[in-house]
Amino acid sequence: MTFKEQYQAALTIKSAAPPETTPGAAYFAGTFYELLDATADQLPTVLSGGSIEIGEALTLFFKPLNCRMLLYTQEGSGSFRLSSGKDYTLLPDTLLYLDRRELSFSLTSLQCPFRIIAFSLGGGLFNVYESLVPFHTFALAQFDRFSSIRRNLEQLLAGSAGAVLENKMRDSSLITAILTELFINAFHLENEEAACAPYLKELRHYIDNHLTSHIRLSDLEQRCHMSKYRICHEFSAVFGMPPLKYLNKKRMEAAENLLLSTRKKIHEIALETGYENTNHFINLFKKEYGSTPQAYREAHHS
Repeated sequence: MTFKEQYQAALTIKSAAPPETTPGAAYFAGTFYELLDATADQLPTVLSGGSIEIGEALTLFFKPLNCRMLLYTQEGSGSFRLSSGKDYTLLPDTLLYLDRRELSFSLTSLQCPFRIIAFSLGGGLFNVYESLVPFHTFALAQFDRFSSIRRNLEQLLAGSAGAVLENKMRDSSLITAILTELFINAFHLENEEAACAPYLKELRHYIDNHLTSHIRLSDLEQRCHMSKYRICHEFSAVFGMPPLKYLNKKRMEAAENLLLSTRKKIHEIALETGYENTNHFINLFKKEYGSTPQAYREAHHS
């Protein structure tokens, strides 16, 4: 039995709409990929995937299937329910990762249109990743709009379903990057940072969520009620750089993401990442990435 046949047999659709207007099971899988024998069992491999829009109230009932699944919510909202009856809400920018091999669950559209990116994955290395974290059957995490997760998913979408080695290696690399960021976020893998002072974690969280703010060391002194010298020393000891350098690094990462995932103009990206002076932004970007923002965008879109 092909994976397409297995997928269709494992999915039941319940909808109030007439059957002739409800998509068939294959629609919710996206495109079914051709496999390459040399990589199918060794590397993380896409079995099926696509961008899917659900425009009506319906529930999808999934039986166990020999694969993993990535599901990213782009718009609207849905409900993920385990066979135990526990519900989880899927909001925009939420990524769900499932081990479907022994898992039954349902997915219900709550706010339509419910737009998702869904991938069924096979191949190797998943057991290795899952053994390194407290993973059981699924991981669920919310990402900010500057996360590279969305860009990597869109690049995975833009790839080819053909059985070509270059495609399979590229897909494997993107899947690995997505799982790495997901697991770090979902399981709060901080390693040596785990023992750092709570105020440092709070300070990093504050910076991560205020990239466009005009943050000065004096502001951090007032926020943390300690000298800027102590803050810089202790922040650098844990995170490898002082707080304002960390702020600029995160701004550059956000700018890179916007350059590659949107068509916004350079001055718009500069403003959106906290730089009022576009020339200053361009100079900082060139220092960080070795080229101007426009040249960087053109090189990666060629």
